[in-house]
Amino acid sequence: MTDIWAFLLQTLSVSLVAALLMVVKWLLGDKLSPRWQYGVWSVLSLRIVLPVWTTGKYTLLPLPLWLETVKGVVENSLNSVYSSAYAPIRIRFPVPWVGGMPKSTTDWIFAMYAAGVLAVLLWYMVSYGRLRLLLRHGSSVSEKQQIQIDTVCEQYGLRPCRAVTVAGLPSAFVCGVVHPVLAIPAAMEIDDKVLLHELLHLRYFDAAQSVVWSAFRAIHWCNPFLQCVFNRIGNDMEQLCDQRVLERLEGEQRREYGGILLSMVNERYPRASGTTSLSNGGKNITRRIASIARFKKYPKGMELVSVCIAVVLLCASLFGTYTSGIEVGSGNRNDDWGFARAMASARLARCTTIAGALDTYAKGIMYSNGVYVAAASPLSKQEALAKEMVYNAKRDNGAYDYLQVGPESLNQTGYGIYNLKKLPDGGYEALLVFTADTLLTEDGKGCREDESGDLYTGVVAYPVKVSREDAWVVTENGEIQVYPISSGEYFDITQRGSSLLPFLGTYKAVGKSGTVTTQVQSIYTVDNTIENANQFAFWGSTSFDSTVKPDAEFASCTVNTESKYIFGGSAGERDALKSAGLQMVEMKNADSSPEFPDVQLYSNVSGSDNSGVSWSNKIISPDCWDGTVSCGSGTGWSGNMESSPAELPTGYAARIFWNGEPEETMILKEVVSSGTAAAG
Repeated sequence: MTDIWAFLLQTLSVSLVAALLMVVKWLLGDKLSPRWQYGVWSVLSLRIVLPVWTTGKYTLLPLPLWLETVKGVVENSLNSVYSSAYAPIRIRFPVPWVGGMPKSTTDWIFAMYAAGVLAVLLWYMVSYGRLRLLLRHGSSVSEKQQIQIDTVCEQYGLRPCRAVTVAGLPSAFVCGVVHPVLAIPAAMEIDDKVLLHELLHLRYFDAAQSVVWSAFRAIHWCNPFLQCVFNRIGNDMEQLCDQRVLERLEGEQRREYGGILLSMVNERYPRASGTTSLSNGGKNITRRIASIARFKKYPKGMELVSVCIAVVLLCASLFGTYTSGIEVGSGNRNDDWGFARAMASARLARCTTIAGALDTYAKGIMYSNGVYVAAASPLSKQEALAKEMVYNAKRDNGAYDYLQVGPESLNQTGYGIYNLKKLPDGGYEALLVFTADTLLTEDGKGCREDESGDLYTGVVAYPVKVSREDAWVVTENGEIQVYPISSGEYFDITQRGSSLLPFLGTYKAVGKSGTVTTQVQSIYTVDNTIENANQFAFWGSTSFDSTVKPDAEFASCTVNTESKYIFGGSAGERDALKSAGLQMVEMKNADSSPEFPDVQLYSNVSGSDNSGVSWSNKIISPDCWDGTVSCGSGTGWSGNMESSPAELPTGYAARIFWNGEPEETMILKEVVSSGTAAAG
């Protein structure tokens, strides 16, 4: 914990878990044994030790979102060293660590909290040191007392430890973890049952557990609720030891043990860390006596029940649930808290996958939603995005919108992810492709029209880069490209490749019969289809899901190829040509020989199959052939896809046909691989 917000998140999360356990313990009452009553606190200890963000989920309540919202508002007016308004709360370790001199109010508060932790730990160490010094000046136990201790150990199968007598002690206790000492009041008869209690503490390492709980007390010294909880934990430890004692005693001895506890209601007891004592305060002893009165041996089957309950509580306390995700805000320009909460959600709901980052960023562009853009952007850009949104809201008297850079009015029916490609630095580049209902003129004062006066629609491509920082983030990677489309032309951005857009790679070969060029384009999609509840299912009516999906995976990928053969023979060969054909296959291995399936190229025919093989044949008219033959194919994958993009093939092989007979085979090599910048 490096700032006050991290501490608040940790201590409030721990408090929630403690409150849950207290309620469950109250509901179950005496239905479960003291072993479970104390053992269930291990759930709390794990919550204390593990940072809240270990699981990436919220525990019980969306505390991170609430605190992140408050932090964003408070820190925005401060210049803190330890925390920032635009960096999400992160807890890497559950103990405080002060880095540098405090500067702001929140810095000083955290510094005082950290100083308090050190002061409490120092107080525990001093108290323990004084007690050990007192025991060092104690006297060795008498022979009679040593025989009594050895007899109890032998009777109950316990191990002894060094014992001393000290004047003025109210009761016996064990002190120390590595070299424990059993302290006995001088000139006082000690009952065997008291010795049994302390030796059982020794056997189950309760002194060491006391040290751990004391450390937790120190870390949360300023949380009064947790201090009460830690008191309850100490009493549950003593009740468990009482249970172990009673299980070794019989009838009258159990009543005598209760009488011993009753005589200690007003006794003082050692409070130093690393000690255990039969006496732990009047109020606590009263509860223990009530527990002794209800003593019973629990059946073995209850152990399984106890474990099951503990596992359920562990899951709820440590793993929790996700929040509702990214919030948009109220849209009211005067709602500063709504905007702060929306931006806080963008800092917390970070993108865990490549597909999730692209989906979130694309929808931010489609809906002019700066919160979505912020959720998929680097944390270093959060402040600039927030200022831009506030400026736009005040200027336009509207919502907190992040106005897109391009001048186009985008159609909000979907988007495509083109040419996703892995980069040497581990990042990825791609084109986010949208359709636009209208295209503005260069001066921005009108809409583009074709010769007949119809409005142009268009395709808008945003070059982006996806990289890994605190999460997967998206940044701009070049200038936005706009491609006009004539009125009435249809363009499906998720299912159709087009030479209108750049290609991912180009392959080429030159032979004696001519030149063959193949261009490759990939299209990835995220499943954003939802059924329209207002239509009958058999109509197949669907709509686009506008909800961002930071954890999305790719739903499908289509790789489209466009191949072209350009005749390169002599004039005599051209005159003798009645038909020309092209057959393309993908090379799986650079060293392998191409395998061409048999096809009949005898008329004007073209086709492809799912393996990426394509073919085309043209019957040549003497006067109107332009010297080219084109073919294309599309191969796709869907379902259970990995987030990594498909690799470009090693190469392609082409077989040229003249007059229906194979003329030449060529191996095409990649000559252009410029990703989003490759020209079509």
